[in-house]
Amino acid sequence: MKKSNKIGERIRHTLELDEVIDPRDRIELRGLRELTVNGCARILFYSESEIKLSLKEYVLTIKGEELYCASFYNGAVRVDGQISALNFEGRTRENKDGK
Repeated sequence: MKKSNKIGERIRHTLELDEVIDPRDRIELRGLRELTVNGCARILFYSESEIKLSLKEYVLTIKGEELYCASFYNGAVRVDGQISALNFEGRTRENKDGK
């Protein structure tokens, strides 16, 4: 296993994200200006201050200022802007369809 994979596993475990984030999903935050998410099924909500993404087992909410989706292709989303917070919300049966 590559060293970077071991580091990612330790971070997920330390932040207790193992139960929330599928290890096959990839979330990359570069500084506070660029976020890339792989494994996105659809964009649930979009504004300059908040973007909600539907992933397999959770909803990812990105908060900030001047947010915009720079790209969305084949399950990969890139969000640019001033990112101030990320929130992972587990999905219940009622909101699995994104509602």
